[in-house]
Amino acid sequence: MGFLKKITKPISKFLDKVVPNEVKPFLPYVAAAAPFLAPTTGIFGSMAGRAALFGGANLAAQLAQEGSEGDFNPLSVLLAGGTGALTAPNAAASLKGMTTAGSIDPALGSSAQGDILAGRSFLTKAKDFGLTGLAKGAEGLQGIMTAARDNPFSMSGLKLAAIPTIQGTGDLAYAEGNRQMKAYEQAMAEFNRLQEEGSLNSYNDYYTNILKYMDLAGFTTEEAEAAAENVLSGINFAQGGRVGYYGGGDVTPPGMEMDLRVGGFIPIGRAERADDVKARVSKNEFVMTSDAVRGMGNGDPNVGAKRMYQLMNNLEARTV
Repeated sequence: MGFLKKITKPISKFLDKVVPNEVKPFLPYVAAAAPFLAPTTGIFGSMAGRAALFGGANLAAQLAQEGSEGDFNPLSVLLAGGTGALTAPNAAASLKGMTTAGSIDPALGSSAQGDILAGRSFLTKAKDFGLTGLAKGAEGLQGIMTAARDNPFSMSGLKLAAIPTIQGTGDLAYAEGNRQMKAYEQAMAEFNRLQEEGSLNSYNDYYTNILKYMDLAGFTTEEAEAAAENVLSGINFAQGGRVGYYGGGDVTPPGMEMDLRVGGFIPIGRAERADDVKARVSKNEFVMTSDAVRGMGNGDPNVGAKRMYQLMNNLEARTV
């Protein structure tokens, strides 16, 4: 799909610039609901027109998501286009007309019609079976749409609301999973680049630099931290040995022990309150909870850590 990405990537970049970030998460739901709310006249009245319009709306909603860079879920586009086609007023009749039974001349007697149907090949029977199923699906959608218009709060209304909700949620989940994968790949690429340079030798060195370059690449702090921890947690550094454990201690996975004898922020670990990071502390020292760090930063632990470093340095200066 490389050739296709050459087309979708510029579109994604354009949409990323013009669509506000606050609006982007709602676009998949709007695109998924559009076939059930749009008019049924003109280009919106034909199966082909509705398939193209609503498949295109789904594609645009996916490309507008943060970090898409032209990637999208083609199955979702096909599903949106198919749903749009089935909501056309003439969908059921058109699909039935494509079957063998629908194309038989009504003037033929029942015996001749039976012979034609009996003489169908396996592939023709399979085609007829599929078209008949789609026709029933179109009839079902039309029935749900009609009942929902009459009473939006009925069971039909709930069924109608569930369709775009499920698809919109699926599109957002795909976009998020795709972005997480890209974040991991970015973190791994930065780790490999830093190792080739050979200028770093501790977990914290790698962690800090990976975050710096991922920030420049446009990833959020949360994405960069998660990806960096994921990459570094299972890597034995090329320099060998217990890199970063110059203070001694048990052999633990890289980065799961920190020398905090001079104070400092703990950016690593599985989760808050997990108590999975070993830290070297001494008598008369004081450790803040993660909630206190976050409170210091008005909700941002990184800002809180910077302010606590400043506070620590100011207080230490008083003892000199």
